[in-house]
Amino acid sequence: MSAERHNRARCITLVTALTMLLASCERSRPSQPARTPPPAAEEPAIPVSPRATSTLWDSSAGPVLLARGPSAAKAFVVFPEYSDSTVPDTLQLDASPLRGDFVQLIGRSGKLDSVLVMSAGIKQWAGDECVEWPTATLGVGKDSTPTAGWTVGFVQPHVVPIPLDSLAGLPSPDSARLAADITRLASALPDDTTHTFRGIPFAVRYAYEFQPVPGVQAIIADLVRRLNQEASPLEEHTILIAERANDSSDTPYHVAYHERTGGSEETIETTEVLAAVRFASPSRTALVLFREGPDSGAYALLERSADGQWRLRWTSVHTGC
Repeated sequence: MSAERHNRARCITLVTALTMLLASCERSRPSQPARTPPPAAEEPAIPVSPRATSTLWDSSAGPVLLARGPSAAKAFVVFPEYSDSTVPDTLQLDASPLRGDFVQLIGRSGKLDSVLVMSAGIKQWAGDECVEWPTATLGVGKDSTPTAGWTVGFVQPHVVPIPLDSLAGLPSPDSARLAADITRLASALPDDTTHTFRGIPFAVRYAYEFQPVPGVQAIIADLVRRLNQEASPLEEHTILIAERANDSSDTPYHVAYHERTGGSEETIETTEVLAAVRFASPSRTALVLFREGPDSGAYALLERSADGQWRLRWTSVHTGC
């Protein structure tokens, strides 16, 4: 073999060995995913705290919940065993067994009266039709009677009502002081994660004082912040429960429960407090709520357990069209 051919073969051998060495290094190197710049953070227009939902109706509250209808003598009969996720496509709700029962009518001020169920009907749910609760006729006098202020009813004798005292009924200095306490607590909540409503003051939509258990004073309030955009006004609601020991008016309140909802002014679901009640066995306190949206509404129980924790225990089917 000539010297030139020998040198050429030697070069080819060296190149081949170098190529194999590089390939081996590439195989032994851990693979690295291609780096892409992180997407720009998009802040949501409104903060929303998801509400936990449950179908665990408290059996101490009786078989059904009665809610005030279009008049004091008319009640919606709410069947608690169904939820939005469990209701079948076709369902017949028969409230007629309530006829002849006595029900305890409760308002925000406490117990109002015990009245007889004069009649109760049947409601069929089928397909995409509007969903409505069956109704009952109660032995209630004219709407001018004290019973006219009832909001919810229970088949006796399952609950003890707890009076709710409206902030609006307090003397002005006390009302102003409580409103300041509530807004200060709302401003300090840790989950105000967007800038949408930052700097916009809270307005107290409503607030009620009540005593959930002996020795504890509580407030439930709805605080609102609004952003008046011309095209789509936004609104945020903060439901807040604050508690303190009631041995002294100087004891500060602390937040025991809160939830936020936000959305456009036309679509947001708001929460009304209908009553406060205590179940006897075991002893627990609950607030009866009504969640009202533009086209539907649902009832709920917000319950305080023996360890002082508030949780949303039950939410009914949303009815409406």
